[in-house]
This record gives sequence, structure tokens and C-alpha cells, in this order.
Amino acid sequence: MYKNTASFASYGTKAWIFRNDVAHLAATAEKNKMHINLEKTEHLPWGQAMHVLAHEYGHNVENDLTSVKVHSRWFREGFGEWTAARVVDALGWQSYELTLRRIKLELARQRELIPALSKLSNNQDWESFIRKPKESVMAYNLAAAAVGRLIDKNGIVSAIEYFRSGDFESSFGESEADFQIDVEHIRPEFERRQQREFLMHRPDWKIGYRWIYEETVPGKKTALLAQINKEDSLRGRLVFIVSVGDGEELYDKHTLGIIATLKNGKLTTYRDEPNRMVDWPLQPGKEWKNTYKLQDFETNETNVIDRMMVVASLEKIAVPAGRFLSAKIEAYNNKTGHLMAEYWYAPAAKWFVKTINYDAENGFVLLRELRSFKVDP
Repeated sequence: MYKNTASFASYGTKAWIFRNDVAHLAATAEKNKMHINLEKTEHLPWGQAMHVLAHEYGHNVENDLTSVKVHSRWFREGFGEWTAARVVDALGWQSYELTLRRIKLELARQRELIPALSKLSNNQDWESFIRKPKESVMAYNLAAAAVGRLIDKNGIVSAIEYFRSGDFESSFGESEADFQIDVEHIRPEFERRQQREFLMHRPDWKIGYRWIYEETVPGKKTALLAQINKEDSLRGRLVFIVSVGDGEELYDKHTLGIIATLKNGKLTTYRDEPNRMVDWPLQPGKEWKNTYKLQDFETNETNVIDRMMVVASLEKIAVPAGRFLSAKIEAYNNKTGHLMAEYWYAPAAKWFVKTINYDAENGFVLLRELRSFKVDP
């Protein structure tokens, strides 16, 4: 482990590599060793840090198997991502299917940035492409999807054989050029489907409305009650005060965006603008920026949250409370393009019937599904 990028560049990589060449790296693998840049990783949530370690472990496996250095960079990095996804799945922290779902949605959102695999084959092209955050996400996502496609079709033994022999065609039963063409043909999987028209207006919340959710985080499943207790004002804003678990959330009455949280009557967080998970009315393809400063009074930190929200689809979704026609909203990090959350809003329930928060507490996925509710028809 290296305390900063300078020491990481000097001792964790080749001697001739300059600091600027590794400033974007969190870690590298050499034979059976991992070199960790603490400047990039020490403040990561545990779930994200584990992904980094599991990715580098994939490279350790690669190093142990490889006898000839002729493998394309996209395959090596894709194998690292595939290994990370399988490791966190095996540990029960996040299913492989959910990781793959997130990858496909991110590729769909930024499909104009998806490179050709042939442009990611050598080290120079790969390093050049990933210098920008969104391009980096797209490169790793495409590589992971491609390697997953090969392993799903041919089994993990084929990847092991490829590392040992360096012969793509004998390992996978097709040439690398043909496979790259095949990957080009899956691009329609990343296209948004045409939506039928719909219009969903802001619900009329009332005191006494309640929703009981089944909340799932790695290793734990609990019931969570959310109930509108009263109306009040905060710093000049009219708000609904909603008890959630052992705390309270304050929602701006005009937007139904969360503005603050309370615990034992004291502010724990405050946003200078509401967190507008929904922008009314909802209709197909609608997009809006959701940017605000978040003050955390428990950690004494202030962070800028910058997301792009999009109404992605109209779906019939099944949760423990029943089946609902809902508008699915996706939240993307504006800088990196990472999918941060998915929300399903159902008019019949007058709020979300399902949410998936990626990189939630400790960097793991938090899933909420509606178990029961009480609202006026």
C-alpha cells in the first residue's frame, strides 16, 4: 500500500512510468501482488474498495495463468471486472445479475460513447481512452460485457485456456475479429425502446399516509415504515415531515423532493435545493438535472450532488404489495455516467413501489420494495 500517488508511481508501477500516467489508477497487480494507491482508495466506501481489490485479484489470476503476453487489453480488464462481479456475488453482497443490469443500463445511457473493441486492444489505446470519467466507465463496461458474453457461451475453462495459450480462436471457437463484429451486433441491446405516452402528476399527499417497505442490504432484510406525520416549515420552505425508521425526512411540499433529515429532533442533513428524484409531471423520456449541496452535520462535510435524472420506461412491476403500473426513473452521476439509483413511481401507491440504490451505505446496494400501504384512492 502506498500513501499517495507519488509513492505509488515510484514503487507500485514500472520505474519509467511518470506520476501523471498513473494518477487515475487506484491499484495495479504484479504477479501475485497488489499495489494499492491509498490516495485513491482510503476514502472509498467499503463496497467500492472491495470491487477494486477483487478486480486486481482477477489480474493476479491472469498473471498466474498467463504464459504468453499477447492478450488484448480489453480482455484483461474485462476479466478483472468479471472476476470482481463474481467475487461480490459469491460473498452475497451484490448479485452478478444486478451488476450486469447496471452495466447494460449505463451502456444504454451513454451509447454514443461506446468504443469498438478493436480500439481498446493495446495498452496505449486503452490508456488514452480512459482518461475521461465517462469514457473510462464505458470502456470497462464494454470489456466486462464482452468477457461475460464469452464466458457465458464457452465456460470459464475457455478463458483459462486463452490466458495459457494466447490463441483466441482455439480457446473460444471463433476469431477475435469475428467476435468483435459480433459485439458490434449487440449494440441494439443498448437502445432505448419506444415508449407509449403517459402523464403522471404530483400526488396529493395527506397526513396519515403510510408505506411499509421490505428493505434489503447485504446480509439483512428488515421492514421499514414511512408515514406522513405532519406539515411544517423549514428555513422558509413548507414541508411534509415523514417518519422513516428511527428518524424523520422532510419533503418540500411543492416538489416532494427531500430537503433535510432529522434524528431526535436535530438536523442531521440539509440540502440547499430539494433532492428532486421526481420532476412533475412524469412523461416518457423526460430528463432533468438534480444538483444540490448536501450538508452532513454528523460528519461536518459538505458535498455537491450532481445527477441527471431520466424517465426511462413505463413498466408493470410486481412487489410484495402487488402489481403496479409505474414510471421508472434512473439517476446517473453527471461526471462519471455511473447509474446511481433506479426508482419506480406508481400513481396507485402515490410514491415509489421499488427503489434500487447503488453505492448506498458502505458502497453496497440497498433495495426497497413496497410491502403494504395506506393512501386515499
